[in-house]
Formats: sequence, structure tokens, C-alpha cells
Amino acid sequence: MIEVTALSDEEIEAVVNTRGFQKMLAYRRLSDGIDVLEDEDQIFESMVASITKQHSQVRSEESTREFFRLFRDEVATFTEGLADEEHAADRSDLEDLIVEDGDGDA
Repeated sequence: MIEVTALSDEEIEAVVNTRGFQKMLAYRRLSDGIDVLEDEDQIFESMVASITKQHSQVRSEESTREFFRLFRDEVATFTEGLADEEHAADRSDLEDLIVEDGDGDA
């Protein structure tokens, strides 16, 4: 594993701004959002009921729940190796690395 301190600012920027890294970060945030939804039982139940009623292809709340289980598994495949606690990396460390364009650098 390469330590961030061993990389130059340019190398960090190059990695952080890659499409793959941005996608992994987006999936990490999406995964966190799904966690919040699942933890808020009333919101989750309301969302399941709403989706079930709004979409004629969905035949039951159980199929909606199955979709969310499968969706969560899919999202997890993109987040498993990204800065997990096993490697003592903090999520905020990843967010600190994001280099935004147009910060006044000339």
C-alpha cells in the first residue's frame, strides 16, 4: 500500500481526479446514504411503499425490498476496497484529498 505522504501533490491530484476514483467515492457516499435510509425505518418503509405503488412493474413490496438488497450488494462491490477501517484510513482523509478545479491556482 502506498502512503499518501509518499506522493507528490501532482500525483495525488492525478489519482483523485481519475474517473475511477471519483466513481468509487460517489459509490461510497451512495452506500452511506443507503445506510441512513435503512436505519430510518419509517422513511425506508415509506419509500418502499411509494415505489411499489408508483411502478406497475413492481408486483410487491418484497420485490422492492429485493431490489434494494441487490442494489446494496452492487454498490458494495465498488466500495469494499476503498479506505476501510481495516487499513486505518478515515473517510474524511479521502474527502480532504479531493482537489477542486478553480480554487484560484494560476
